[in-house]
Amino acid sequence: MSKLQFLFLCLLLPQFALAQDDPEFLKLGGDLYGGGSAVVVTDEAAHDVFLAAQDTNLVGPITGSAHMVGQNVILSKSVAGNAYAAGQSVTLSGTVTGNATLAGQTVTISDIGRNLRAFGQSLTLNGTVGGAALIAAQTVTFNSEITGDVAVNAETITFGPEAKIGGKLTIYHSDPDSIEVPSVVIPEAQITRKAVEEWSKDTPTSIGVSRGTIWRGILTTIVTVTLLAAILAALIPTKLSQMRSTFLDHPLRSFWFGFLTLSAAIGTTVVLAMSLVGLLALPLSIILPLLIGFAGYVVGAYAIGVGLLNMIARTYPSAWIERALSAAVGAIVVAVIGLVPFVGWLVVLAVTLTGIGALCIIFFRPRFYAEAASTA
Repeated sequence: MSKLQFLFLCLLLPQFALAQDDPEFLKLGGDLYGGGSAVVVTDEAAHDVFLAAQDTNLVGPITGSAHMVGQNVILSKSVAGNAYAAGQSVTLSGTVTGNATLAGQTVTISDIGRNLRAFGQSLTLNGTVGGAALIAAQTVTFNSEITGDVAVNAETITFGPEAKIGGKLTIYHSDPDSIEVPSVVIPEAQITRKAVEEWSKDTPTSIGVSRGTIWRGILTTIVTVTLLAAILAALIPTKLSQMRSTFLDHPLRSFWFGFLTLSAAIGTTVVLAMSLVGLLALPLSIILPLLIGFAGYVVGAYAIGVGLLNMIARTYPSAWIERALSAAVGAIVVAVIGLVPFVGWLVVLAVTLTGIGALCIIFFRPRFYAEAASTA
């Protein structure tokens, strides 16, 4: 399961819990899917498990990876693959051979074979970590050995008698020099102390996202939007012009319809998740809102470009090359606005929703409060 799918699974937790009072399971291709108010899995033959409930408990070893979401999440047996868990209380007492990504108010961790990524309010590490650890919490307690590097952002950091760090330790704190680290845990020469404000600057690099990658992503988006808008201009020039006119002439109406359309698309994901069988269609229902959102972004960027060029030339594009140029201008402008701190993403969201609304109005022509035709 991708990280995006796992995130959506986290967001859908309340719907799973309300939808089913009794646990139900579906086994497909060696994988086990479970949902309900309380789910306990003892199946030793399962490969990957996907569990979402108020209480989830994995008490049987599995040969694949565990994906668990709930108010109380307990993983007490071995996992041969990776572990992904999120909940109010997350307890890992079994061994995870691969990586572990954990999030919760209270997180208790046992042995991890490779890398650990953990986030919460109170976090306690009682088992050995065979790789690196990225930790963010209010209170962190180290009671065991970590073989690799450690980056920790916490208000309170405590080291137990068995704590030991084999790599480098980076501490992010409002007063990093106030954190005392016993020399038996790690030599002072291997410790880097930084202000908590530097966490957001360093984290993208630590998870493999550099500034160069971000700029390449922006450039790719601009090129993609320009090409798609140019293709639409060649295939459906009239419809594209109508969407542009709707976007520019009726922005509030378009925004409203865009909000309703995207809400309905996301709601489809929730409705499907309320049925255990609907889990099979979950990836498709996740992709649908993303496709709709990107289509709205393309339409919105094109309309913005046309509007800006119209302010200069006082004419709307008629030739294909003029439409492609408008798309490029709009894509660049929206991308640059998106870089503005705090407000940039709100503007991009508004452009996207308005573009979705314009697309919906032209292709589906929705109407509210339409009078019923007389049958007399």
